[in-house]
Amino acid sequence: MVFESPGFVTTRLICLLINESLNVLQEGVASPEDIDAAMRIGYQFQYGPLEMADRFGLDSVWAALDRMFREYGELKYRPSILLKKKVRAGQLGVKTGQGFFKYTKDGERQP
Repeated sequence: MVFESPGFVTTRLICLLINESLNVLQEGVASPEDIDAAMRIGYQFQYGPLEMADRFGLDSVWAALDRMFREYGELKYRPSILLKKKVRAGQLGVKTGQGFFKYTKDGERQP
């Protein structure tokens, strides 16, 4: 059971993971491939956080983070500038074939 709160439990948690992954990328700590590999290998995620973001739709991730940022007023929910740049460039992830990774028309990630 969960109590009423802006953003579902899973949305709040995954969006924070995605946003922090974007901060790591922006700081040059690791590449998108290495960030995702670390989470797949280290935590047995099916997809890394950046591929998850691509699959959710980068515009949807931005909207969710922005709603929570406005509701809570906490900086941890402020959408990453990298996320905003991707969305403004029309690189929304799987639905456009390009996000942090490239995808085929049927949603398969390209090497």
